[in-house]
Amino acid sequence: MTKQDTIDLNLLIATFRCFNEQLYNLKGSHAGIVKMKFNRLLKVSSQYEKEIVKWTDGSEELEQVYDELMDIIIEVKRQSNER
Repeated sequence: MTKQDTIDLNLLIATFRCFNEQLYNLKGSHAGIVKMKFNRLLKVSSQYEKEIVKWTDGSEELEQVYDELMDIIIEVKRQSNER
């Protein structure tokens, strides 16, 4: 795998972990059929994230990318709330 491939893979995995965190933040805000489907998505996402963490064996590089992406998401949310 090339260095660019590794960067792309880490970015993809970190993005997925951020997606999972955002799903978790919305937990409980749906009702009825949408809630059932949302909870199913949350469960699958959580299972996938656990596998990613095992597979990457706590990669510091991946954790750094994940932390930076979450910082960006938090900043965007903060700016959106200020509008």
